[in-house]
Order: sequence, then C-alpha cells, then structure tokens
Amino acid sequence: MINDFLKSVAQFSDPRFRKVVLIGVAGALATIVGLWMLIGFGLNSFNFFAEGGWLESLADWSLGLVLAILVLLLFPAATVLISSLLLDQIADAVEDKHYPTLPDTRPQPISEALISGLKFALTALALNILILPLLLAGPLYVIAFYAMNGYLLSREYFELVAARRYDAPTVEAIRKSRQKKLWIAGVGLTFLMTVPLVNLVAPIIATAFMVHYSVRLGTYVPNAA
Repeated sequence: MINDFLKSVAQFSDPRFRKVVLIGVAGALATIVGLWMLIGFGLNSFNFFAEGGWLESLADWSLGLVLAILVLLLFPAATVLISSLLLDQIADAVEDKHYPTLPDTRPQPISEALISGLKFALTALALNILILPLLLAGPLYVIAFYAMNGYLLSREYFELVAARRYDAPTVEAIRKSRQKKLWIAGVGLTFLMTVPLVNLVAPIIATAFMVHYSVRLGTYVPNAA
C-alpha cells in the first residue's frame, strides 16, 4: 500500500498530473475572484446605515473581513471540486505509464455515472448526519469520522476507477468482496484530505493510488476478479 502511494506521488512530474493541478487552482481562483468582485459590488451598492459615517465603514470592513475568511475556506474546496472533474485523465496517465498492456476502457453511460454519484451523495449525507451527535463525545467523533470517511472515500475512488472497465453491478460486487482492504486504504486517503495544502492535490493522489491498489488486488482487469 505504501509503495502504491509513493508511486502516485512520484508521478507528479507527469505533465498530465500538473495540468489537472493547474486547472484546478486556476479555476478555483477565477471562481472565487469573480464571486469576490460580485459580492464586493453588491456591498458597495448597499448602505446598512442611512446616515453613513463610521458605522457604515465598520460594517463594510467587517463584511470584507468575513468575505476574506470565506475565500480562504472555500479555495481548497473549489480547487478539489474542479480538479475532481478531470480525474479520468489521472487514471489514463497512470495506466499509460505503469500498465500499458491493460485492455481498453469501456464507454460509461452518463445515466450510470449519475446514478452512482447520487447513491454516493445520499450515503455520505446520511452517514454524516448519523455521526453528528458524536460531536459531544470528543475523541469518539474523531474515530467515527475517520472510520466513516474511510469507507466513503474507498468506495468513491474505487468505483471511479473500476467503472472504467466494469458495469455498476460488477463494480459493487467486487468492492464488497474487497471491502476490508479498501476501507483500510480509505482511512489513509481520509488523512490526506485533512492535511492543509496536501488536500489540494489529494483527489489526484487518491485516484492514482486507487489505480495501483486495484491492479495489485486483482480487481482492475476483467475476468481477474
């Protein structure tokens, strides 16, 4: 597993890896700057206090500070969201470099991808709501957070790469047959997602890692499972 991770990180010299990172960062910057300008224009066009003066200046300064904090918080999420739309390119790059003899990928119907994404989103939402009461339990919530998200991330990234060669029922069957090993890998991926700066490229590392890991588990080539 560690070797799979190291191979994933080592491939960041690949131009296709760098391209996805740059698109993610540039897209996030453009989106956030656009929002900043739009909200700033709205604030400048609106007066909170009819008499203006120092109260209006204080309100504008306070809202500007809040906006700056929101930008800092949203930037990693926006970067991850945009780069996540290009993860097939990461899987292609890993296969071309390390597994050039793999059979061609299959065309994945849009409806299949949408249904899979919806199922994952609903599962993630339900589980996150389920563990909210554990916030009152301190360390128990941390354990539950890593355990739950280990399951969610291992499922998400395994299905992402496995769907390139298997239909949805087969992907689910294979995932369940390797669930324990995939969950252990998912806990490690969850840790990456919580490390500042590293989380900007965590989806790329996770995708590359899951290709290596799936090949090693014998789940990435049709008829090998």
